Amino acid sequence: CFEDCKFTALPTKEITPPKNLLFNNEFGGFLPNGKEYYVHNINTPMPWINVIANSSFGFIISSTMSGFTYAYNSQLYKITSWSNDIVADPPSEYILINKQRFIPSAARHGMGYSVFMAQSQAFRINIRVFAALQQKVKYYLIDIENITSTPQKVLLRLIAKIVLGITEEKTNRHLLPEWKEEENCFYFNNVYNNTFRDARVFLTSSEKIISYEEINPTNKGIEIETDIPEMGSKQLAFMIGCCNNEPADISRNISDIEKEYNKVKQYWKEKLSVIKVNTPDTSFNYIMNSWLLYQTYTARLLARSGFYQVGGAFGFRDQLQDVMSVMYCDPLIARNQILKHASHQFPEGDVLHWWHEENKFGTRTTFSDDYLWLVFVSYEYIKMTADYTILDEQVPFVQGDKLNENETEKGIRFYYTQEKESLYYHLKICIQKALNRFGQHGLPLMGCGDWNDGMNKVGFKGKGESVWVGFFLLDILPKMIHLATQKHDDALMDICQKTIPELKQALIKNAWDGEWFLRAYFDNGDTLGSRNNAECQIDLLSQSWSILTDVADNDRKKSIIRETENRLVDIENKIIKLLTPAFKNSKNKPGYIMNYLEGIRENGGQYTHGAMWYIMALLKEGFIDKAYQYFSMINPINRTNTVSDTLKYKVEPYSIAADIYSNPQCAGRGGWTWYTGSSSWAYKVGLEHILGFRKQGNSLKIEPNIPSFWAGFELEYRYLDTLYVIKVNCSDENSDKRILKSVLCDGETVKNNEIILINDKHQHIIELFF
Repeated sequence: CFEDCKFTALPTKEITPPKNLLFNNEFGGFLPNGKEYYVHNINTPMPWINVIANSSFGFIISSTMSGFTYAYNSQLYKITSWSNDIVADPPSEYILINKQRFIPSAARHGMGYSVFMAQSQAFRINIRVFAALQQKVKYYLIDIENITSTPQKVLLRLIAKIVLGITEEKTNRHLLPEWKEEENCFYFNNVYNNTFRDARVFLTSSEKIISYEEINPTNKGIEIETDIPEMGSKQLAFMIGCCNNEPADISRNISDIEKEYNKVKQYWKEKLSVIKVNTPDTSFNYIMNSWLLYQTYTARLLARSGFYQVGGAFGFRDQLQDVMSVMYCDPLIARNQILKHASHQFPEGDVLHWWHEENKFGTRTTFSDDYLWLVFVSYEYIKMTADYTILDEQVPFVQGDKLNENETEKGIRFYYTQEKESLYYHLKICIQKALNRFGQHGLPLMGCGDWNDGMNKVGFKGKGESVWVGFFLLDILPKMIHLATQKHDDALMDICQKTIPELKQALIKNAWDGEWFLRAYFDNGDTLGSRNNAECQIDLLSQSWSILTDVADNDRKKSIIRETENRLVDIENKIIKLLTPAFKNSKNKPGYIMNYLEGIRENGGQYTHGAMWYIMALLKEGFIDKAYQYFSMINPINRTNTVSDTLKYKVEPYSIAADIYSNPQCAGRGGWTWYTGSSSWAYKVGLEHILGFRKQGNSLKIEPNIPSFWAGFELEYRYLDTLYVIKVNCSDENSDKRILKSVLCDGETVKNNEIILINDKHQHIIELFF
């Protein structure tokens, strides 16, 4: 128990929300520019949070100001206690004002900060909570206004439930406090934490600390005092931070803290404004201009954490896919991430499924798709940037315990080799490994899983085959041929070219089930994803990728789309199910996916990655209005337009969900938010596949697949120091079959719809007429 029950809540009044909120659902709404979400009823159906992080520090904070703080790694070194209790949403840090706990009446979540507001009988209070741009410090910047006609003496106390490790149950006996009056700091460290032995956490303030306390083995506090004149105000701050065995090197000056706050806001403004879209759909604009990218950056690449799960680790396939959306804003991040992942490959070609860098611990597995994502994302990066030099970068391998004969996965300690090879060599052995793992039907062996981790028993004995990996490999082989051509690797080109028709034929011959494609073969040769199965008769992944790779001919595509629409698309609940029927009593046990209730997460709910791939397939085949309808219904803003919609969906209107349930008891309810790679895929689909923004090196093409009811859109692209303003104009004629008539750049005709980007620091106007 956190024992906050011993403190009464500070009585506050209801705050009138702004009148100009958009998409207001009686819990909250967006401020008009879409950059902030204003929560005016903090009793939201589920905790509505913000994820705020820099490269080595961050925190999660909900609309009630609950959450937790971490340094280095969100799982391994929690500074304060994490909880995913969706009912209580208990705080691990809170502020007392005159011995009463501050609970906000309203909150605003923005990019890099959250703001909490309340008004009591005596005070108007505004607390901005943010992390420094680079340092490991969290600020509670408090503005407190005396609204009475008498002077007020105010005692403020910050109380934090200190962890300094994974959980307080394991660390509370080992917390060593140290008060440094000359530094105005209350320090803590945990010398029993072998990984972070030298780390010290501190509580401090802009004001002189008048007392510090250890309430119990984990709860620690500091107290300050200030005087506020009648009708006057005071600005002050509490800080929670982390340093090594040296004094906390931070400014406690309020003006410096204000400057840091403004630096954070400016950083995210610039980071998220490389591409700005303006379409007829405001909800589309809001998620594309801010929230999808912000979610990807903070929750996936920086914190690697959310409310529902604190991962902390890098996932081999996960963060690779994440950087595909940030390439346009920061290609260097994508480049570095690709090289980081390549350095977690074993010389045999397999990779760590996930790993913690800080303690060199990860999982070695027989997953069949992980290493293929290195090829996929490297190609995407090179295509977008034309940076072929990355192929020559020298990258080490990892070494560690090998899997025994009957093992499919285990946690291991790893180390880096002195030996290094080019990134191209790493990609090459990915392909070589994949081409040496085929089963009796000519399809790739599944191992202990493919993209769907929950199907870890389908091929764990070494004979089960993945139909989806077959499609995925077919997509990748032409990409590898392109890279091999650049390196004049004729031998690899030949074997890839030879494999393509053989694999395609095997998929058509052995995976076509009459009206759709199978999902897999079990170790015993039984089918998965067949009309003859009682459960999981059809799986979305195989259908989408059979279209994306053109393995399916036109007749098969029509059949696949018809059956997918009839069986997997649920318009009433606004979901596209991953598979149906859900697993419950399957004779062949597919894996831990059966541990989920029917219609929950991968077991028959919507998994948003898969839904985005289906939208891509529809766009490819010209079903543009239908595809946009589905993209819009997945957009969390459109799932929370009314109070009834919000009570059904429950989770945040500004963060895309990994999964949405189909179970009749909670159909349409959102699952995990924030910590999901679907934010990256949604951004990629919106930008490249709907708006048609296609950049290759210094060449740009706009090939939109916009709905027939749009008359056009505008897009601003900041290419280095040069702004390109792109205007797409569509006539009403033939709105369902729009043909490009002309492209102008600054009034001059552009040939072949190919805009050559130049960094001349001038603004250029691109106009496309359809």
